Amino acid sequence: MKKIFIIATCFFICFPTFTKAQTLEEGAFYEDVLLSDDVKIKEESTTAKEQASEILKQKPKIIKIDGAPVQFRSSRPQTIKTSTIYGEAPFGLSWGATYDQIKALGVQMQKVTREDSVNDFMITQLPKPLSDFRQVIISFGENNSLWRINAYGDLIDDDASASKVLRLYRKYYKLLKQKYGNAQEFFTPQIITVEKTVKDEYGKDKIKIEKISEPMGGPNFLDALQSGEAVLYATFENQEVGAALAVNVDGEKKSYIVIDYTNLRIFRKREETALDAL
Repeated sequence: MKKIFIIATCFFICFPTFTKAQTLEEGAFYEDVLLSDDVKIKEESTTAKEQASEILKQKPKIIKIDGAPVQFRSSRPQTIKTSTIYGEAPFGLSWGATYDQIKALGVQMQKVTREDSVNDFMITQLPKPLSDFRQVIISFGENNSLWRINAYGDLIDDDASASKVLRLYRKYYKLLKQKYGNAQEFFTPQIITVEKTVKDEYGKDKIKIEKISEPMGGPNFLDALQSGEAVLYATFENQEVGAALAVNVDGEKKSYIVIDYTNLRIFRKREETALDAL
């Protein structure tokens, strides 16, 4: 059975346009780090941070991955022998590391093909696995430098209000906010139409139609997430890394979270190199 996952840089089937419904923190933020390789820097951006911010204001994409989910098995933690200048990445990896450097960690990699992205691998036996996640895909890009990590949560048998995945979402929201800061939450509610019988000016019954926004975690929240009528995600960022945390529901009504990480320093350097060559 095909599973549908939110992910960056691939198979571009977009969700409905997101509307910011709640701001949790003031300051700089990236609306979304689920970006594709062919996104252009806007000319009016004058600083590297502004350029990255403009680039990251993109809608999430969807990728279809066939086959059973990968189950992680812990392996002995190791250190990449050739250090990188970009620091430690999630799951015990290292930002900017090459394919050979990641392989030296004992990580097992399986090549995957994604539209508008190159050198992507599904990986197992991570140095620092997390039990809540079943699948991780990393991207080295054209320069053989780890710059992107996409992590997919376990599939959850949830209730109609999606309470289980919401608990997991809030858990990782708190952790990502603590680690990266600049948290922003975006919630697009499902809009339902309700008919009410009211009296007109002559005292006669008439039908009044009202549109109501369903709350997060409402009685039909799982269905609304599955259909895309409701959308929930959050973003986090510092000068080094941007992350997006999203909630999704697959075709079998299994809920799960997705975390997408982007190393902004590597991304900016890649764009600056391209601009310099033009």
